[in-house]
Amino acid sequence: MIHHQIKIILAFALVMVFVTPSITSASTLPATRQNLKESVNRFIEARDSDRENNLSEQNNIANRKKVISDVLDLSRQEIESVRARLNATRIDRESQLWTVRKIILQWLDSEEKYFKEIEGRLNSELSLNEVKDLAREIQNHRNEKYNANLANALDFIFTLRTLRLTDIASSRWDRISSDLQRIERAGLIRVNLFAPEMSEARAMIYKARSLVEKSLVQIKNIYLPTPEEKPTPLITEVGDNNAAIEDKQTAPTVRELCEEAIDNLKTGYDAFVRISVAVRKLLRLP
Repeated sequence: MIHHQIKIILAFALVMVFVTPSITSASTLPATRQNLKESVNRFIEARDSDRENNLSEQNNIANRKKVISDVLDLSRQEIESVRARLNATRIDRESQLWTVRKIILQWLDSEEKYFKEIEGRLNSELSLNEVKDLAREIQNHRNEKYNANLANALDFIFTLRTLRLTDIASSRWDRISSDLQRIERAGLIRVNLFAPEMSEARAMIYKARSLVEKSLVQIKNIYLPTPEEKPTPLITEVGDNNAAIEDKQTAPTVRELCEEAIDNLKTGYDAFVRISVAVRKLLRLP
C-alpha cells in the first residue's frame, strides 16, 4: 500500500507535462488573424499599378477577385475554427456562460451568411471599380465590426480554458494534499513538512481563480450587461467607440487577466514539483 502511495507522489511531476499545451494553444488563432488582416490591408491600400504591370483590365479584375476569394476562404476558416472551439467547451446549460456561447454562435452564423452573400456578388460580372469597391467593403466590415467581435469571442474561449486550468490545479492540490497526509500517517515523512509549499500553491491557485473571475465579469458585461451597467454590445454599425476603448485602457484586458492567472498557476505547479523532488530524496528513490 505504501509503495502505491509513493508512486502517486512520483506522478506529480509528470502531470505538469499536460498543462502547457492547453495554455499556449489559445494564441494560435490571433496570429492567423493578424496575418489575414495584414494581407487584406496590403491588397486594399496598395497603389493602383495597372499601367506599371501592363495588365489588361480583365486580368486585373481576375487577379483582384482571386485575392478577395482567398480572403473569404480564410474568413470562413476563421469562423469555423472559433465555432469548433466553442462547441468543444464544457459549460453548464443553465449558466450565463451558456447564454454568452449562444450569442457568439449566432453572430458567427450571421458572419458566415454575410461572407456567402459577398461571395455571390464576387462571382457575378463586375467592373474593375466594382471589384475595388467590394474589396474595400470587406476591409471596412472586418476593421469596423468583425475584428472586434471576433476578439471578444476569442477572449471568451481563452477565459473558459483558463478557468478549466484553475479547476484542474485545484483538484490536483486536493489530491496531493490527501496523498501527503497518507504518507505522513505511514511515518515516511514529518507531519506538515511541506505545509509552506502547499500553502504557496493554494495561494497561487486562489489568486488565479480571482483573476479569471474578473475576466468573466468583463465578458458578461460585454454580452449580458445588467440594467445599471453601460452595455458594450456586439459592434453592428460604424460609430464612435472611443468610450469603450478608453475603458479598456484603464483596466487589464481579459487576455491580460488570463495570462496573469496562468503565470500564477505555473508558480503553483512549481511548488508541486519541489514537493515531488523532495519526496524522492527523502525516500531515497531514483
